[in-house]
Amino acid sequence: MTSGVLLVRFFQTTDSAFSAEQNAAIISASMLLGILAAVVTGWLRTRAIADQWRRGVTAAVSVFGAAILAVFATAADMIGGYVGMACYLVLLIAVAWLTHRAAARSARA
Repeated sequence: MTSGVLLVRFFQTTDSAFSAEQNAAIISASMLLGILAAVVTGWLRTRAIADQWRRGVTAAVSVFGAAILAVFATAADMIGGYVGMACYLVLLIAVAWLTHRAAARSARA
């Protein structure tokens, strides 16, 4: 989600700015992809849980977590502009990678 907003903000600073409809399409696509990624990640991370209902609830809760993290991108944009959002995106990717490693390590143990 943050990468879609960052892409729109980047093109707003250049001469090849998109129209409002194109910006809305980019934001909408990134939001849908972010929601899909949150659901898939939540579902796959809980495959050790036998109860499908609990897995589904966990996947749904992960969507809300992703939405909250996307809202924090607004603060990063207000504080640091384009560079702040880029740093926030790098931070999100690093934390996702680290938590993925920790979850994979604990699943093997």
